[in-house]
Order: sequence, then C-alpha cells, then structure tokens
Amino acid sequence: MRKVFTYIAFVALMMLCSCDAWLDVKPYDKISEDELLSSESGYMKLLNGIYIELNSDMLYGAALSVEMVEIMGGAYVIGTDNSVWGNYADLAAYKYGTDYWRARINETWNKAYALILNCNLLLENIDKTTVRFSGDNLKVIKGEALALRAMLHFDLLRLFGPVYAHNPEAPAIPYYKRYSVTPNEILTASQVAAEITRDLNEARILLANDPVRTSGTMASAPADGSSTFMYYRNLRMNYFAVTALLARSGLYFGDKESAFKYAREVIQAGDEGIFPFVDRNLVTGSPDDPDRIFSSEVIFALSHSQRNKLFKNYYDPSRIPNYVFRMDNDLMSNLVFGGGAMTGGNQDDYRYRVNWVATGANRYFYKYSDMVDSGNIKNTMIPMIRLGEMYLIAAESCSENIGAGVAYVNRLRANRGVGNLQSLTEDILRYEYIREMYGEGQMFYMYKRMFAPVLFSSLSSKNPVPSDAVFVLPLPSSETDN
Repeated sequence: MRKVFTYIAFVALMMLCSCDAWLDVKPYDKISEDELLSSESGYMKLLNGIYIELNSDMLYGAALSVEMVEIMGGAYVIGTDNSVWGNYADLAAYKYGTDYWRARINETWNKAYALILNCNLLLENIDKTTVRFSGDNLKVIKGEALALRAMLHFDLLRLFGPVYAHNPEAPAIPYYKRYSVTPNEILTASQVAAEITRDLNEARILLANDPVRTSGTMASAPADGSSTFMYYRNLRMNYFAVTALLARSGLYFGDKESAFKYAREVIQAGDEGIFPFVDRNLVTGSPDDPDRIFSSEVIFALSHSQRNKLFKNYYDPSRIPNYVFRMDNDLMSNLVFGGGAMTGGNQDDYRYRVNWVATGANRYFYKYSDMVDSGNIKNTMIPMIRLGEMYLIAAESCSENIGAGVAYVNRLRANRGVGNLQSLTEDILRYEYIREMYGEGQMFYMYKRMFAPVLFSSLSSKNPVPSDAVFVLPLPSSETDN
C-alpha cells in the first residue's frame, strides 16, 4: 500500500479535478492543503474533489460501471478476434493474471485507496478543526465522507474478497480508517464487513437532518444564486443513499433482516415522492428525448460532464468494425426480454423499449446516449444506486422462501409496463436484476453473492461454472509483498 500513498498526493487530486458546475469546483493547483482545511468552503472543495475523481476511468467512469466489471458479469458478447477485441477476451475468460489485466486491476485498486486516503484526510481534520460551519454542514460533510469511504471499501471487498456466503473468515482487504502511509494489515471479509457497516451507520446518524428527507432531491440550483452545496442531493451520498447502501451491503453479508428493513425505508421514501417512479410519458412518450436512466428513481448518481463518452466509447454502433458492447441476442430474446412466463421477459418492458435500439439484425444499448437537451443535469448522471434495486432486495430478503417476495417484484414490474409474475424463482429474480441494472456495474456482484453461473448466453455451454477463480480477483503484488 505504500506505493499508493506516495505517488498520489492530496494536491494532485485537486489539480486533476474537472469543473462540474453543480459542485462549485474550480482549479486548485495554487491552493495548499492547509488553506483547504482552514475554512468551511475548503472542506466542501475537498469533498467535491473526491466526488469528481470517482468519475475516473479506473473507477466508476468506466471500469466499475460499464466496462471491466460488466464484462466480468457477462453483460456483453465478447469476440475472439484480437485485432478488434484486444484484451477483453482474456477478461471474459477470467484470465486476471495477464500483464494487461494485472496492470488494469492494480490501477483500480490504487485509485480507490487513493480516494479513501483523501476521505481520511478530511475526516481526521474535520474532527479536530476549529473552523465554524453553518447549520448542519459539518455533520453532512463528515457523513458523506464516511459513506464514500465505506462504499469504496465495499466495492473493493466485492472484487477482491472471498465469496462471502462461503468463507467470510478468509483474508480479504485492508480497511483504512487513518490518513497514513503505513500499510495496514489485511482483514478477514467479516472484519471488513463490520467496518463498512459501522461507517455507514455512523454516516446515517450524521445525515439525520439531511434536507433530502424533508425537501427531496432539490435537483435545481437555488433561485437566489447561493451555494449549491446542499442541493442536488441525489448527486451526493445523501441519507437515503446511505440507507440503500446498508440494504445492499446487508444482503451481501447475509443479514437479510437488516437488508429488508433498510430497503423498505427507501421504498417508503419513494412512496412519499422523494424518489418517485419515473413518469412513463418521459420514457416512452418522448421518443426524441427519453429519460433512459429513469432519473427520478436514482437515489445516488455521479455527475460526469462527459458521460456521453460512455456511449461513444463502448456502445455506439457507428464504431463498427471496432468493438461495440452489446448483449448476446440469444440471451436477450430467450431469457432477459423474452421467454414469457418462464423468465418474466417481455418486449413491452420499457427498460427494453427505450434502451435497446435496433440497427440491422442487432440491438444496441442506448442508456448513456446523449439527450437532445444535452445541458440537462440528467445527461451527466451515472446511476450508482436506484430505487428498483431496493424492490429486488426487499423481494430477496423478506423471507427465506424466495417466492414470498413476488409482490415486490410485481410492484416494480408494474412501473416498467409489464404484467405480474405468478411466481418468483431465483432464476427469474436474477433476470429481473439484469433488466433493471444492466450497464451499471452490479451484475458481477450479484452472481458472486448468489454463487451462480455468470450468464454470457442462454446456451449453458458458454457459461463458466461458479468458482473462486471466476469471482475472486488477485490482490496486487504491491499489497501481497507488503
């Protein structure tokens, strides 16, 4: 870990920050660390810098959203022609040890821990600062930083840790709670889980007065031109985002009771209009400018000013003969958006109608294509947590009998334009996760949690048998050496 903390410094992070207006971020190459930690606005800028760097290609700007982790989750057809597909065929075969993928995986590890370092810099200094903060700003800043620290550790655990359901006491990853250049010991998966849960619970307490609970997401700038720091709450780690992370992590850690409780709380917030189901007219009624990400339902998203690159770099059919990511036609038509009552698939589903556009014999994924109104904040959003996942978590965790959760899945399906399921099975639930969260970096984690075969195709011979070789990424050599 020493390598990470010596080559990425705090000021370097600030110099790399782009200018996203809603974050009020400006170039900080001339601002010292001491200056940033000596005022309320300085702490805000430090926190905003962390949010912006989450958009790095090494993290949620590509690798952990639409690219690396989605390939591992079987999202795409990967060809074998190296002149077109390069190293992706190795990743689809779970060959993590190639020179290319060792380097890429190490980059993701290093970048994540670098941002954890900066969360810790903020947290340690805010606990001892004499700076005066307005209202609840100190608690909000600290709560968001704690939650971001927990989120990054959680995703590292889901990548590098053991299959939790099988071996929670196996060595996993370090958990950094201090701003330090000293390598920390590797903890067991259950120890990391405890730290994640502790951080999220503390963050949730600190965010108890988050304005999202009384005023909603406030997804527009204040009319008087004042600071937007407490606005755009669905673009920050708000109270309900933390609660949703507790539901997601609780399910992963096998605590179904907690997962159900927290998922239900977020569902209730949706029912109260804080995260309402998307208006169907904004999806299928406006074909020239559809809301493909169902933005009103997004509990937490990153704001990336160049989000359109996700479509152009990975999904745009005009890239042919270069690689283009798309779902296997057989998987799409026979299981995910076909198959009728046996799978729950239906091509009237507007997750299919709005996001899959036909070009020739194939359909291509348009979730991240530019809106006509390209300046709209929706056009910058990379969803990190959404309401639909809470319904699926509630369905999975409400009872030991998976069939008991069918009502939650049917409520979600009613808001996707398709009819009720008569029964719910684990297979159908997995297809529903794919339908709801495709292209958002969550499928691999679902398969790992369930220890289920990753579906590259509906033809079972193409699908790898679940194993540690598939689901556990190797720790970087810099970590194992230490």
